[in-house]
Amino acid sequence: MSDDADDTTTPPDVPCSACRGTGRVISNLGGTAHEVPCPWCEGGGKRLPAHDAQKRDGGDDGGEGPDLVA
Repeated sequence: MSDDADDTTTPPDVPCSACRGTGRVISNLGGTAHEVPCPWCEGGGKRLPAHDAQKRDGGDDGGEGPDLVA
């Protein structure tokens, strides 16, 4: 085991585990399944070190929550 518990470096060319290296995921947002670029690797298929896929800039709330349509 390593003594560096908070080491956030990732070796290059490590496949993204969310999309399995394809760069695409299936989204059911809106009720219909469709392919979208993977938010964890931004469609590149490779893991991005210290990337937060849940942090989004959108809406009027300063990126704090989802954009909902009434």
